[in-house]
Amino acid sequence: MKYLPFLVLVLAGSALTTQSAVNSQLRGGLHSVMWAVLASYLVGTLAAALVLVSTQASLPTLAAVQGVRWYQWTGGALGMVYIAAITFSLQRVGAASLFALVVTGQLLTALLFDQLGLLGLNRSPLTLSRLAGALLLVAGAYLLNRR
Repeated sequence: MKYLPFLVLVLAGSALTTQSAVNSQLRGGLHSVMWAVLASYLVGTLAAALVLVSTQASLPTLAAVQGVRWYQWTGGALGMVYIAAITFSLQRVGAASLFALVVTGQLLTALLFDQLGLLGLNRSPLTLSRLAGALLLVAGAYLLNRR
């Protein structure tokens, strides 16, 4: 059980790569990045609704909804930016280069969030080994994108 979260995250990464390729093909079929993004979100919304119905999840209370801060509602918009950027870029740069750049952006942002404890995350200071890991990832992204 100790390794289950790692396996789940590797599978999530695989799902993201597959989703990106599928959305890129959908963009070609629909001749529009934003229509492909909307279609992706609609199918995702239906899938989430099916999971909620099948698990009989209870509705959040009105007090819970009212207690949510404004920025906590922005996840969908941020996801839309991500999916649109991926859908637009994949055919132009290729999957390996795209995800090297995406993961680099994610890691640099994560290091900043960890360092400052942003958005409720526990503070985790930047250490030499974390910095070295980030630099290696940046170097890897550079090498994958070098022409």
